[in-house]
Amino acid sequence: MKIPAPRTLWLSGSQSDGEGARVFDFVIEQPMDCDRDVIPGQFFMLSVPGLGEAPFSYLDLPDVAGNFQALIHRRGILTSALFAQAPGAILGYRGPYGKGWPLLIGRHKVLAVAADCGLIHLTTFIKEARDWHLPVNLNLLHVTDGHQSRTLSAAQEGWKEYFQVMATSGEDVSALRLHGAPLLQMGRVLDSERPDTVLCSGPEAFMRTLARMCTTKGIQPNNIWLFVERRMPCGIGLCGHCHFGTSHVCVDGPVYRYDHYRHQIEICEPHASSWGYWYS
Repeated sequence: MKIPAPRTLWLSGSQSDGEGARVFDFVIEQPMDCDRDVIPGQFFMLSVPGLGEAPFSYLDLPDVAGNFQALIHRRGILTSALFAQAPGAILGYRGPYGKGWPLLIGRHKVLAVAADCGLIHLTTFIKEARDWHLPVNLNLLHVTDGHQSRTLSAAQEGWKEYFQVMATSGEDVSALRLHGAPLLQMGRVLDSERPDTVLCSGPEAFMRTLARMCTTKGIQPNNIWLFVERRMPCGIGLCGHCHFGTSHVCVDGPVYRYDHYRHQIEICEPHASSWGYWYS
C-alpha cells in the first residue's frame, strides 16, 4: 500500500486571526463524493510543495464546490511556508481521514468541553448541531488562557442563540488539574445537569483529568469522547509515527471513546514523552 498522491488544492485567500494564526480559504479541485461527506472531527493532509505535508482540522466542511476553511497556527517550517503563500497558490490535499465525532441521534444532553485551541477540532461538530438541531441539548464550556481567537470568539457569540456557551480561563491550560478553577466550574456544571455524553478536545493532561472527573460523577466511559493529537505524517497508518498502544491515531482516531483510549494508554504510557502537536 502506498500513500496516495495529493490532489490539487487552491489557496483562495486568508485572514489574520491574531498573532501567529490565520484562517485559510481553500478550494479542492474536482471535489469527490468523499469531500462532501466529511464527518466532523475528521482531518485532512495539506502539503506545501517541497516541504512535505501535515494534518489539519476543518473549520468549515467542504461544500459541493470544494470550498472550505481551516484555522491554522504557525508552529514550524511547514506552517511558516504556508503563511507565506499568496492567493492562487497551488497546494496539495489528501483526505478526509480518521474517525470523527460520534453521531448523537437520541442523545438529549451533550456537553462539549474545549481547552485552548482545542475548540478548532469541535467547531464543525457544533456547526452541524446548530444546523441540524442534533443533539437536542448541547452546552459548550470553553477554557482559555486568555488569548482568544477572533474567529472562534465571534463564532461563540453566534452560537449563544442556539446553545448555552460558558467560558472560563486559567493561567496554564495544559497544566490544569482537578483543583484548577476551570475544572471546579466543570464540576459545578456536571452537578447541576449531568449530560448523557461529553465531548472533549484540548491538551491531553486536561482531557484525562476531565474524563476521570466525569466518571466520578456517574458518566460511563463509553459516553465520553476525546480528540487525541499525535504527529501523523502519512494519515493512513503506514509510517507508524502516531502508533498509540495497539492503534494508529490517524486511522483509529483522532476521536477516541474514553474506554478505548484508556485501554491504549495503559499499553503506551511509558512512551508518553513522544507526544506532541500533530503538525509543525
